[in-house]
Amino acid sequence: MQLQKARPMKLSKLAILPPFLFMAACATQPTWSPSSSNRELGVARVAYEHAKSEDPVMSDTQAVQLAMNRCETWGYARAEMIPGELRECSVQNGDSCDVWKVTREYRCSSEGSLARTAAR
Repeated sequence: MQLQKARPMKLSKLAILPPFLFMAACATQPTWSPSSSNRELGVARVAYEHAKSEDPVMSDTQAVQLAMNRCETWGYARAEMIPGELRECSVQNGDSCDVWKVTREYRCSSEGSLARTAAR
């Protein structure tokens, strides 16, 4: 059996690869997804992750819809956003954070649940 010497890759193929990978990475737009919510407190959470180099423009409508779905499953009528966002490092690289997780919280409410709470 004869071994063949590996041929080096041409420079033109190497030059094309990094820009292609960069464009593919940039094409990925994060979306909101349900996160660790708390039924007892009536708090629905939605979150997304993004690389440190990204500054994504997120859909508020999608976030509210996900929170509403969670609240409705629990028997509530509304999801009201609690002001602010929680931001935590998801992937640490030494002193730098490569991936951030951003979370929004929504308070689930309805007249029926408030009336039950007041009657107790």
